[in-house]
Amino acid sequence: MSTVSSVATGVATDDYPRDECVVERISGMSVDEFVRRYRKPRRPVILTDALRDWQACGRYTPEYFRREHGDRPIRIRGRDYRLGEVIELQQASTAESPGPYPCTFSDCRALLPDISPRFAYSLPNRHTHSLVPKRVFEWVNHLEIFFGGPGGQFPYLHYDYLRMHAWIAQLYGDKEFTLYEPGQEELLYIDPAKPWLSGVEHSENPDFGRYPLFRQARSDKVVVRAGEALFLPCGTWHTARCLNMGITIGFDQLGPDNWREFVGEVVAAERRAGRRFKAAVLGAYLRLLGPVLSLAERFGANRRGDWGLG
Repeated sequence: MSTVSSVATGVATDDYPRDECVVERISGMSVDEFVRRYRKPRRPVILTDALRDWQACGRYTPEYFRREHGDRPIRIRGRDYRLGEVIELQQASTAESPGPYPCTFSDCRALLPDISPRFAYSLPNRHTHSLVPKRVFEWVNHLEIFFGGPGGQFPYLHYDYLRMHAWIAQLYGDKEFTLYEPGQEELLYIDPAKPWLSGVEHSENPDFGRYPLFRQARSDKVVVRAGEALFLPCGTWHTARCLNMGITIGFDQLGPDNWREFVGEVVAAERRAGRRFKAAVLGAYLRLLGPVLSLAERFGANRRGDWGLG
């Protein structure tokens, strides 16, 4: 039987108080229960035991990465660093004077043994299937590791590209996420050229003179702690802030329940690029492919615990 506990939430403004908890902390849940209660109805949730088989839990500390990967080159906002240098700056940072952020690297192959198996809640995952064209993921990093210190804040309000489900696995420290309730796009000043991004600058402390409608946007805050995994359903508008020194694995999921939205995003991207014929052909192919993958998944396809990246 699963165990449920509450998560404290916040609000966008004092004009819209909220009493109910919208994000739960769950342990001991079956995959079928997770799909029924959270993935299908598109409800964010924190799983407190999803990472229990990962060797990275307890091993991945700032000291570990300074020792094992400290010379790794990192580029942040046009400046080159070494990872060890960035971690030192982040450890010395404060909320008022944050260190370099976001600090990420996406070539995680060397880390795969420590974050395997990919836990069953995040499966099936279709982007590794041979019939799915890899070129549609040109701008997608399916698996990344983030390092951040106090005050490090994600630079923009967004949902994950191509309507992927997002998974946040917190391995060290605490990270606060601000989640916006669905159906509020008219309040978020969406960038028409990049419709997965909000045009609101500094969304945690916005200029309401420039973005008056944003004052009405309802949001909730949740803190993800070390050893926990946050599930963000496709299309969930969010941003994040490091509360202390933290290490996070972020990855995506493409399955039968967000396939239709994924296809729509792929087609829309091709149309924005002026490739209307390719949009039509690719859209038709992906729509036909969806039922084929669904049938294959009944027999265990797209459930690679090794991430399909090795």
